[in-house]
Amino acid sequence: MNTVFLLVLTFSCITVPLFATQLGNVKGKKIVTLQSSVGTSIVKFISNSPLEKFEGNSQSLQGSFTLNADNLEQSIGKVYFPVRSMKSGLTKRDDHMYGKDWLDAQNYPNIEFELKKLTSISIKKSDNTGIEFTAFAEGICTLKGTSKQTKAKLIVKYIPESDITRKRAPGDLVMIDADFSVSLKDYNVLGRGDIIGSKVGESIDLDIKLFGSTSN
Repeated sequence: MNTVFLLVLTFSCITVPLFATQLGNVKGKKIVTLQSSVGTSIVKFISNSPLEKFEGNSQSLQGSFTLNADNLEQSIGKVYFPVRSMKSGLTKRDDHMYGKDWLDAQNYPNIEFELKKLTSISIKKSDNTGIEFTAFAEGICTLKGTSKQTKAKLIVKYIPESDITRKRAPGDLVMIDADFSVSLKDYNVLGRGDIIGSKVGESIDLDIKLFGSTSN
């Protein structure tokens, strides 16, 4: 009897996750496209150096990604934005930033991140109002024609479609906070003279907010 009881207890404990995914009741692959109706996607860049600190942003992000609810690790996607959409608050500085010594917008008009997989996934919340999890996005960042493996820290909120969410936008809603740093030297961004390291940080911190939905 003890053996039978243990088997029944064990089975009852493991059956719940068999009918759910890492995204609760959400199943299959969900294609999420950035949508302004959900929110304004933005990337903020921050340069911190001994002589000067400045920041700027781009609000021209485009792209989509596929969240695989059955196996979040296998999620993929691509997000990019035009170099010339980056604004730092000073036109002269922006013009320099677009030039050949810096980001070379003429020859390499976009900065891109391609998601290859998610790792270290941790579900923080899962109920009727939505799912929230943290993870690392591992992929390829391409800047000024150079592509490097990159890892970004994510906080993802997934809200299934409801009468309330449809007032904002159709489809399931997805909101992502991401942050990582890029070393300018790694992407052959050399600047002029000794500006990098004195007036421009050797690494640039990126703070990204993405808003999308599963509606086409």
